[in-house]
Amino acid sequence: MQNGSAWALRLSLAVFGGKPVTIRCYELWSGQEPFVVNLDCKDRIMPINQHCYMPVLKWRQGEYQALLRLEDAQKDRIVPLIEVTPPDFDFETQTPSKTIDEHVVSFATRIQKKWGSRHALLDCGLLPPATRMADGRHPLAHLFDECTTLNASLIPVTGLDRDDAYQHAVHEIHTWSGHGAALRCSLEDAIDPDFDTNVYLLCETIGIGPNELDIVLDLESPNFDPQDDLIALISAALSGAAIFNSARSLTIVGASFPDSMGSVTGPLQLWPRREWLLYKALLGALGPNIRRPGFGDYAISAPTIAQGDMRLLKPSATIRYTVDDGWLIAKGNNVRDNGFGQYRTCSGHITGSAYYLGAAFSPGSNYVAGCQVGTENTGNLTTWRWVGTNHHITKVVHDLATFYGI
Repeated sequence: MQNGSAWALRLSLAVFGGKPVTIRCYELWSGQEPFVVNLDCKDRIMPINQHCYMPVLKWRQGEYQALLRLEDAQKDRIVPLIEVTPPDFDFETQTPSKTIDEHVVSFATRIQKKWGSRHALLDCGLLPPATRMADGRHPLAHLFDECTTLNASLIPVTGLDRDDAYQHAVHEIHTWSGHGAALRCSLEDAIDPDFDTNVYLLCETIGIGPNELDIVLDLESPNFDPQDDLIALISAALSGAAIFNSARSLTIVGASFPDSMGSVTGPLQLWPRREWLLYKALLGALGPNIRRPGFGDYAISAPTIAQGDMRLLKPSATIRYTVDDGWLIAKGNNVRDNGFGQYRTCSGHITGSAYYLGAAFSPGSNYVAGCQVGTENTGNLTTWRWVGTNHHITKVVHDLATFYGI
């Protein structure tokens, strides 16, 4: 191929990123007839393996700053599931505080700056089904389009109960990205005798094969007691549906972090990480022919979105510090009346505990140590969200490596 045509192809690849494109090329200097070249520029998604950690994150400032500050060694071993939350509600005007366009205007840029081209799952399931961009597009398709332009590497998340428009958006995304899709299903979904049929129909609807499907079995916040009964139910689900073995990957996600800090007593309390304890016990109980799932959780949050008028809430100063099999939670008084200076005392409770893992363990752990001695400021609620989330992710990656001996 001569230089003029080669330049045209390179330009088109740069413009269209990961999309398959059809290019009409002309021999400009000779006036020849155009010829058509079909290019499949789809980049391939690396499989999510059993050793990967999947934190479910709501992509607020504290959470994406936590990802940004991770060491590369930790980033390489996680695939976050990012949830797009609805715009906040303005209780004064009784309307959403922003339109959906305003709400997600910086989303793609932040993905690019905070996570780059690393793989992540993207779920718009928390948005009301009727939500549309100003141009009429589905938010999921819009976000993928913008993120792909900035070289993000995302997999769309869907569910068996998503409406036709949502499934159409997933189909559209897979058609030009080739990334497949992720199915986020509940335990109730998985124990349905028709689960296999339902999932194969979904795959047909969104235009993928089972080997292009990542399954996320989301327990949310189950009743963990008795644990043996829950393990038996999960085992029955995993052994009862062939799709679990056919899928590209399988991850089990759960949560046991308290919905409210009102249930935590200060100044220091150890709260068990029941989802992690369950996972380790489950892996030991699964039969030899059952696929071993990977692990995910909701980091230092509950699955639910906080409700209520934020003008009336008085959140307490808390540090959520992940340790072996639990969270060490330091709790002070409400910050509106007592200020953020109390975080120095809370930090001292953490660093003075036998559970403290040291300043070098994670950027979050280092910040706690710095706050205690005064080399770091006391921050705000967002500061302590990134501190806790960053340390939690680092700790879980370490836990999985220890558990699997890698």
